[in-house]
Amino acid sequence: MRIEGRRFCVIGMGKSGIAASNLLAGFGGDVVLSDARDTVDMRESVAKSLNRRVDTIFGHEVIEPGCIAVLSPGIAPHAPVYRQACRVADEVIGEVELFFRLFPGRTIAVTGTDGKSTVTTLTAHLLTSCGISAHAAGNLGNALCELVPGLTEKDVVVAEVSCFQLLTTSLFRPDVALVTNLAPDHIDHHGSFDAYVRAKTLVAERQMIGDAFVRNIDDPILNTWFEPGNRWIDGNGQAIHDVSQCRMVDNGAFFQDDDLWIAANGSSIEVCGRDELHLPGPHNTENALMSIAACMALNDKRITIPGLVKGLRSYRGLPHRIEFVRELDGIRWFNDSKATNPHAACVGIRSFEGRPLVLLAGGYEKGLDLADMGEAIAERCSSVVLFGACAGRMKREFPASIPTSIVPDLRTAVDLARTTAAPGGVVLLSPGASSFDQFTSFEDRGDRFRAMVMEL
Repeated sequence: MRIEGRRFCVIGMGKSGIAASNLLAGFGGDVVLSDARDTVDMRESVAKSLNRRVDTIFGHEVIEPGCIAVLSPGIAPHAPVYRQACRVADEVIGEVELFFRLFPGRTIAVTGTDGKSTVTTLTAHLLTSCGISAHAAGNLGNALCELVPGLTEKDVVVAEVSCFQLLTTSLFRPDVALVTNLAPDHIDHHGSFDAYVRAKTLVAERQMIGDAFVRNIDDPILNTWFEPGNRWIDGNGQAIHDVSQCRMVDNGAFFQDDDLWIAANGSSIEVCGRDELHLPGPHNTENALMSIAACMALNDKRITIPGLVKGLRSYRGLPHRIEFVRELDGIRWFNDSKATNPHAACVGIRSFEGRPLVLLAGGYEKGLDLADMGEAIAERCSSVVLFGACAGRMKREFPASIPTSIVPDLRTAVDLARTTAAPGGVVLLSPGASSFDQFTSFEDRGDRFRAMVMEL
């Protein structure tokens, strides 16, 4: 991709926009970075982190005729600036596409509704344990374009990519593509669940012979991908590696008799016992299987069973994903603030069996179906404490048989949970909603929860 002397209009002054602008300017591009927002904090932040060769425009978004437009992943296809870019720019791309065109090494791309960050970081951790120079980046919070100047063809990047980022790809072709699972989310952005799933197919649409796709066959939609007559995506000769917690597979990874296994051409080898992992819940069994399958799909001779086992035993998980905070008076507290939709909250709730569970939930309303979350609460929870904008709707739709309280904020929820939790029980923050009613991000929500619990 030729950059020097070309004009680029980057929209959005978030991490990906700044990283893309810096990378383009470093390669000699003529770059203007703009954002519809204009605040003192933003100006100060941009001034500290942006290459001085980049022109900045605050308060409105600029797309110049004949430029290459690089759009923030938060810009929906129906947004006016997206439509304008498609009309006047020579090409419309995003940060993932830009990274792919400039990175000379191999890429493993991870997308899906839930579990992306854990699978991304665990996969990179396993590769590193096998002696491979691997880096986790992308939708995790560290931009892919930040890595490019220090990478070579010997590096492997494990990239978490969102459905938003995939919409602005055109040549993106990862060596290994992986979709964790599919459940309704971001319908407000895409317009329908079908459109959301279609966006996810872009992670593998341009793969060909020599590439690999890791398919979770326990997911009813993913189980149909690449099958004859399926409505979603046809194969282009890429190798398919299946993952299942419920049955053996011929190629991929599976769970049987409390052990993790890999399979190739119908033969299987035990990797390790489930009890050797430090990650609670059946969803993390699935995450581990997905990561193992992704590593094996890379087809690198340095990847060995001892190396994988070393990585599985040493991985400790990510903050805000069923993160153990502390035990106090016989009660264990967990931070699952990353559960920003009902499907993710169900996973957190069902990770605890045999212990009285107090659930803290609520937040910004996404309008998603709460039926499954209500069923999970009926199965596992002794009580529920709700806070935030959608607390009223949640109480109406959750089972009346489970004691449920509404409180004004997270601090009050923590205090109430401490008085109601039974000895030997668990208090779990798994909101099932986004954080933007009372917090700046799910990280902010989780950090405050952790601090409140440590102050008890």
